[in-house]
Amino acid sequence: MSSPRLSSLEMGRVLAIFAVVVIHSGPLRGEMYSESINTLSDVINQICRFAVPFFFLLTGYFVQPKLTQHPKKTFLHYAKPLSLIWLAWSVIYLLLPFRFDVVMSQGYLAERSGYWDFLLKTPLNTLFEGGLVHLWYIPGLLCALGIMALLISKRQEALIVPLALGLYVWGLGAGSYQPIMEGETPIFSRNGPFFSLLMVVAGAEMRRRDIQFSTRTAWAMLIGGMGLCLAEGFNLARYDVWMANHDFLIGTPIMAIGLFALLLNHPNWGNTPLTFALSQRVLGVYVAHFVVMLMLFNVFGAYSIEGIARDALLAPLTLLLSFGLVIALEMSRFTRFLVNMNKPKPQKPSKHAAA
Repeated sequence: MSSPRLSSLEMGRVLAIFAVVVIHSGPLRGEMYSESINTLSDVINQICRFAVPFFFLLTGYFVQPKLTQHPKKTFLHYAKPLSLIWLAWSVIYLLLPFRFDVVMSQGYLAERSGYWDFLLKTPLNTLFEGGLVHLWYIPGLLCALGIMALLISKRQEALIVPLALGLYVWGLGAGSYQPIMEGETPIFSRNGPFFSLLMVVAGAEMRRRDIQFSTRTAWAMLIGGMGLCLAEGFNLARYDVWMANHDFLIGTPIMAIGLFALLLNHPNWGNTPLTFALSQRVLGVYVAHFVVMLMLFNVFGAYSIEGIARDALLAPLTLLLSFGLVIALEMSRFTRFLVNMNKPKPQKPSKHAAA
């Protein structure tokens, strides 16, 4: 069963990758800004937290028919190329120096050894993240798909939703709500299946059960979930938990599902060739954008570009140059696998080709 790509959901991918870049660039943050501006930065950070849950929802929605019919085959279809992408970029980020000034003054190994030691202190968690923290998305996605495939193949589908909810609550209790619930997890509570499973399952269930929300309800979920996230963030600040540290909160799934439902109700939004050209490169931009961002951090530091100028340039330049990097990597068959999980299909020779 094939699913046509909806332009609105493809537009959502592009919005989500922009939100990811904004989260990582951290605009309007630092000692040079007032406390109120730093608070605004935290608000922007939480509003952008729909992004990765949206990616999980998309995968669950599109993979559901195949995962239900052929769970093992479908899981392996995702696991093999994504594992290769994760491993390759982990190596790249392990080798890539973060601070060029330290490399110049103290040497390459001096710059890298501290980071390697940091990762080795928590080897299990590092396995669920990779060479740089943002790569957690790939193991998280594969954990969710693997659990779903296993339970479906064992005819235990009834356990999927309760398990997803249970892991989500466990993750909250050991993550953002740890000061209140005092929970513990063997790995960082954002990683693995703790949050990914619920979001992938939500997308799959919306597809399987044909769950639809009215546009009014979708807007209410989007705005209400966003407001709940902000209320949670401000409330948890009383326990000295920084709002920008919240990867997921109670309101996060509501916000993401609201946006997803809204885009489903307006399938023609963003229906332009540019939308599809950008959206098909979002995975590549996700894994590669920290290369560009690290380069820009070093350039900005060398030329003392900071404050408003830095914040105005960092996210747009990172996004623009990351798409350029992905396009460049796609041009060679030796590097294409780094940014694209789909193998190129062999071209059939034309009947009119010269002999």
